[in-house]
Amino acid sequence: MELIVAPDETDLWIELSVHHDVWGECDFRGEPHPAIQANNAPRLASALQELDRVLGVAAEPGEPTYYGRAEAYGLSAPDIIDGREPDLTDTTRGGVARP
Repeated sequence: MELIVAPDETDLWIELSVHHDVWGECDFRGEPHPAIQANNAPRLASALQELDRVLGVAAEPGEPTYYGRAEAYGLSAPDIIDGREPDLTDTTRGGVARP
């Protein structure tokens, strides 16, 4: 996780980023990992809710990235095709095609 806090002229700007696949339904290779997500997604939701409480304002989801999209207090569900999400381990080609 990365938390950036920066003041601007009228307010405080805060950005929280996650940089791992343990929060989503699948790993970056596209393999489902329901036990890992079940263990970690509630921890991410709890941390985000606590930030809302401490800061006194609800967080707004940021822009989608190659790796996912924020939704509420977690990540949106991936596009599952044939039981897998697209492989995201090769960012130079936008993913790895599977046979």
